[in-house]
Order: sequence, then structure tokens, then C-alpha cells
Amino acid sequence: MKKIYLSTIAFNDNIKDTYNSCLNLNIGIEFSSGIQYNSENINTFKRTKGPKLSHNYFPAPKTDFVLNLASKNEIIRKRSIDHCIFNLELCYEEQTDFYAAHAGFCLDPNPNQLGKKISSSSSSSKEKHFDIFLKSVNEIILHAKKLDIIFLIENNVLSNENWIANKARNPFLCCSSDEIVKLFESIDSNNFGLLLDTAHLKVSSKSLSLNLDEEYVKIKKYIKAIHHSDNEGLEDTNSILSKKYWFLDYMTNHYDLPNVIEVKNLSIEQLKTQLDLLKLNY
Repeated sequence: MKKIYLSTIAFNDNIKDTYNSCLNLNIGIEFSSGIQYNSENINTFKRTKGPKLSHNYFPAPKTDFVLNLASKNEIIRKRSIDHCIFNLELCYEEQTDFYAAHAGFCLDPNPNQLGKKISSSSSSSKEKHFDIFLKSVNEIILHAKKLDIIFLIENNVLSNENWIANKARNPFLCCSSDEIVKLFESIDSNNFGLLLDTAHLKVSSKSLSLNLDEEYVKIKKYIKAIHHSDNEGLEDTNSILSKKYWFLDYMTNHYDLPNVIEVKNLSIEQLKTQLDLLKLNY
């Protein structure tokens, strides 16, 4: 059976109606990073009926931080690993498909900088941060194996603004196929895979002057789940999918995987249109 999810990024003020409609459509809910801290968030997740996922920074902690598995700050790195392990245990308890976290950063931004211009004056080598990232992921996978849960890494996005702000230096890991391939050639585990964010790959490929289709071909064998949204190629806007959506040509390769609609502020009728476009039955 196809696994289809709607990210909570799609909810506007109509959360209850959207949730009920998803139940009626047999669509799951992905509790995503944008949900602010509330002491009841975990209980809300556990009470949610039907298929569900926890994603990246959910459930947000009371004291904000940026989840960064490549941080040189050991306190941030440890908090990030602990957050991922907590989610793996939540997956095990709630019998969800997987848990995914974003690839690491070569800097430590403030929480209010996420999704905006981020620049770094750090001279620290990207290779050093990649090694830290590998170490962190391996620690998490050890726990994933014990629980027999799938842990996924989502490819990062490099916007044109951040490419310019960092003077053609990319401070984000796994934006392009070369680093994604390097990651998966370094870690061979059945409990590990890639959550492909198609919108992230589109933006990063444009910023780095890479061929989008070639980038996909190089990483497709690692994909175990997909985030769907669109944009103009300059920044990640979580825009609605159209008949021009670049990934439509590749959907036949991935119908059996968990597919997550990650478009902002969708009505139920718009959601049905998105599912029809992707040929995802509901």
C-alpha cells in the first residue's frame, strides 16, 4: 500500500478540518519542524490516529536550538544526537515508518536565522564538519539498528542568497550529489537512507550550476522517502505543484516509497489536485 503524508506546513487555521479530511482520504500527517514548543505536542502526536511521522526538529524543545549534527560545539552536537534518538524511540513506540533529520551545517546559526540569509566567517574546513557529521550519524544509526527503525537524512538547500552571502562558499552539507554519495558510500546500513527533498535539490542545483536531472540520477538509489514541493529555483518557498513540476517524470520509480506533500497552506481541494498530479491514489 502506498504511504502518503501531508506535512503540517500545509495547515493554516483549519487544522481540525484538515486532519479529519486526511483521515477520510487515508493520508498520514507529518509533524514538522515549524510547530512551536508546547508541553502537549508529544501527547498530541501519540493521540493522532492513522499514519504519522515526526520530522527533524519536532517536537520542538522548550529551549530553542538549531539541530546540527555537524556542529563543532559539542553541546549542540550532543543535543542534536539526543533529539534524533528520542525520535527514533518515539517511532518505535508509535510504529511509524521512519524518522528523518536534516544534514548538518558548517556553522551554528541562531534559530531565527533558519530559512533566511546565513553567512559565516568561519575558516573551519568543510571536511572537518563532514567528519563530525559522519560520527554523529553513525552514533544514531547504532540506536536505529537496535530498534530496527529507519533513520533518514534530508538533503540541505543552498539558496542563491546564501550562495552569494557566503562568497561562493557553501556552509551546508549534502546539498549536491557529490556529498550525498560520499555520505552513503561511508555508511552502509539497511537502517539508513535519504529523504529526498525535491525542492531543495532544485534550488541547490541552480545555485551551484549543476544539472538537476543528473544530480537526481546519481542519488536515486539511496532514496527511501520523498518531500514534494516546488519553487522558482532561487529559494525554498514550499510552493504548490503544477504540471511543470520537475519530478513528475521520475515518480514511477518511487510510488512504493513514503511520499510527503510539503506545500504551504493547502485547501483540501488543492490537496486532492496535488495527489492527482502525482498519481498518488487516496
